[in-house]
Amino acid sequence: MLFACGSPPPPRPRPPPPVPVVSAAPPPRDPCEPLDGKPVVPLAAAYDGVLAKARCQAEVSVIMQGVAAALGVDCSYCHVPQDFAAPTPNKAVANWMAKELVPSLQKRAGGSITCADCHAEGGRGRAKLLGAPRSRQRAVEWMTTRLVERFDSAAGKPLYCKTCHAETLGKPGFREHIILGELFAADAAPPRGTP
Repeated sequence: MLFACGSPPPPRPRPPPPVPVVSAAPPPRDPCEPLDGKPVVPLAAAYDGVLAKARCQAEVSVIMQGVAAALGVDCSYCHVPQDFAAPTPNKAVANWMAKELVPSLQKRAGGSITCADCHAEGGRGRAKLLGAPRSRQRAVEWMTTRLVERFDSAAGKPLYCKTCHAETLGKPGFREHIILGELFAADAAPPRGTP
């Protein structure tokens, strides 16, 4: 009878749904930290290039696994299976990128540059990102839509064709297959007469 004489009671507000408790994943274990009381295996060699920052032999494996995943390849893509230390053309390219290209760039979004920044597409690694065999059209497209949009020179300047290739695409002096470290160095150098 009370309902007939007046308006219905106001709806009760619903309590917010419970917020799930998400625990942060523990940080990854430092591969150079002793495990189960066993000493860390020191580096087997002095490395440069891709492995320049490795501090122990276990970290060499971690770095190499990351490179393989970023490129979507297995170890034999760059290494001779019976002699991982043997030089190969793909190791030379990877080490050149680590020594010359990566230090010459910075990400516009900030952070460290990894192989996946260029080689991962759609969540999958791709070793030959410019095509296999290399496609000129794909190279121009990738460099103008991905490379120059995501990276600047290490000095913070925008990238242009001539930053790496000595000249603008289509002009005499353009070097198609060579990315020149000395051009980056010239870009980063202070102007003449500057102390």
